[in-house]
Amino acid sequence: MKKVIILGASDGLGKAIAILCISEKIEVINISRTPCDISGVVNITCDLSKEENIDSTVNTIKEKHSDFDAIINCVAIVAMEKINEITYPKFERAFKINTIAPLYFLSSLFDNIVKNEADILNIGTTADLKAGFNDQLAYTSTKYGLRGGSYNLGLELAKTKSRMIYVHCGGMNTQMHEKDYGKKIENPEEWMNPSDIAGIVLYTLKLPKQVEITEITISRKGRRLI
Repeated sequence: MKKVIILGASDGLGKAIAILCISEKIEVINISRTPCDISGVVNITCDLSKEENIDSTVNTIKEKHSDFDAIINCVAIVAMEKINEITYPKFERAFKINTIAPLYFLSSLFDNIVKNEADILNIGTTADLKAGFNDQLAYTSTKYGLRGGSYNLGLELAKTKSRMIYVHCGGMNTQMHEKDYGKKIENPEEWMNPSDIAGIVLYTLKLPKQVEITEITISRKGRRLI
């Protein structure tokens, strides 16, 4: 693996994956609104809530970085609001960023993915394995949408050498919650380290092509689904 595209490498898990890739001499193309500050990462500025930004980014990828080996989607917002207070704009933005943007981006590059025999890895959530969590109606709904879209991509790629990998990932010690509604996570030492998850992601992508981990669940200790 020589080149990966990461949606959302400016922070959190995406940045941890970028750091690991750069350390292993893998070229990283970051797509996000805020640049990744890791030396060696190529940044393409893109507001994933806007169709025209995605289209422009896809064109740039086709023109300058068409030889990618994998696309890793780490983009997400929590969109946390009480169920009887959630606003339409919050719902709309969550679906645009968490569901529509990555699936539209991947479909726009589908021919390149097949040609390159590239893999797709979407970061989901353990919330899309159950009813979700309180005050996360929008987030849970959007991640169920991403999960369903990933299944369809896997179906479309079944007869190709490309793999569709979906990760149900539990809570990590990142600024995701703080960015969304201004509250830091409690007991951060109990949340997973993004660097550890990055190692699992890269290991999964580096497995021989005849091995396809279609889905994997990574949970915080004590948060096992029963």
